[in-house]
Amino acid sequence: MRNTSIRLFRKAVRAFEQAMVAQLNTCCSGVSQAQCHALIAIEEHGKLTIGQLAQNLDLDNSTLSRTVQGLVEVGFVERTVHPTDRRAVLLSLTEKGRATCHVFNEASDRYYTAVLEQIPPEERGTVVDKFSLLVEAFVRHEHQSRRCDHEDK
Repeated sequence: MRNTSIRLFRKAVRAFEQAMVAQLNTCCSGVSQAQCHALIAIEEHGKLTIGQLAQNLDLDNSTLSRTVQGLVEVGFVERTVHPTDRRAVLLSLTEKGRATCHVFNEASDRYYTAVLEQIPPEERGTVVDKFSLLVEAFVRHEHQSRRCDHEDK
């Protein structure tokens, strides 16, 4: 690709990053972005171990443990012993956690609906599909980069 195309793409990515930071700061008021992501992941899966949640969020267990501890302390998440593996702990949402996720989801749904309404109706499906393709490429590249970094050490 030509430098001009790459620079235009980078400019668009920077604008997107700024918009996302602004949206996340309003959506997740009261909890950190990491806690918001953990809550939503637990909501999506019902019950998860720390390892499963770490894998889902692509974080290491120790970083995530601190995030989860904060959620437990404010009453959003509870820990229970795994029914078949007494060494494992399952994380699930409390009523307060479910209510908080509901607020996050409602706010995010309104925000993204308003954003997508800025796009002509006949193009929305294409934008969503192509955006998903772009995100998958970013994720694959990040995983490949990390794998190469680990192999170099």
